Amino acid sequence: MGKSYEYVWSIPLLSGILAIITILTPVASFNMMGVSWNWWMWNLTVMGVSGLGSETVFISEVDFLIPSLITTSIMILSLISLLSLAAKVRKRRFDLKNFESTSIIIGALLIGITIYYLLAMDSAFYDGLVIAGVPFPAGLHYWEVFNPSFGVIGPFLSAVLAFIGAGVFRYYSKRKDDLIPSKMGILEKKGPIVKSKQGLNFCPECGQKTADFAQRFCMKCGIEFMKTSSGSGNHLSK
Repeated sequence: MGKSYEYVWSIPLLSGILAIITILTPVASFNMMGVSWNWWMWNLTVMGVSGLGSETVFISEVDFLIPSLITTSIMILSLISLLSLAAKVRKRRFDLKNFESTSIIIGALLIGITIYYLLAMDSAFYDGLVIAGVPFPAGLHYWEVFNPSFGVIGPFLSAVLAFIGAGVFRYYSKRKDDLIPSKMGILEKKGPIVKSKQGLNFCPECGQKTADFAQRFCMKCGIEFMKTSSGSGNHLSK
């Protein structure tokens, strides 16, 4: 159990990587009779005709620009949060009690902002627009013209991974009630707090001294630790 618990940080890492891929890939595409068209979340479009080359256009209409800026900004914030969460948990510089709630919030945010983007784009497209001299009359639905691409599928996958991370953490948190994984992956029964001969506890990660025996986190490196009867000083809890 100890080794599996150590790698829970890899789940938000994978979720963050998926969010990065989402931003870099088109949200929608069109390909028919030699005409291709790809549309990115941040309003970059690439239109191509077989044998005639392609044209890159940035859609600056306000109805498209505002949803694009909001969605892209929140997506970037979410991926930064996921990568930061993974790094902090890996280095044990994060209160693991907040891991579950943070993962759930980010996952819900990813789903919510993607649904908002889907609806906003359809509404803006329905009003009609002209792109690179090509008119699109009012009354057309965005998702009737375009096919969804990974750019709108990725956020849902990223959110699912975030939820899985929260579930995995909850599972191991319940298991920790009886067995605490040690730093070497050995399971030890919880025991009473024991003071060292010097009357001080020591952080097993950075060696910081602490005189507060009820203290749960190291004041220097932020690692979570417990005290056991198997020796003096603090005991690392991953």
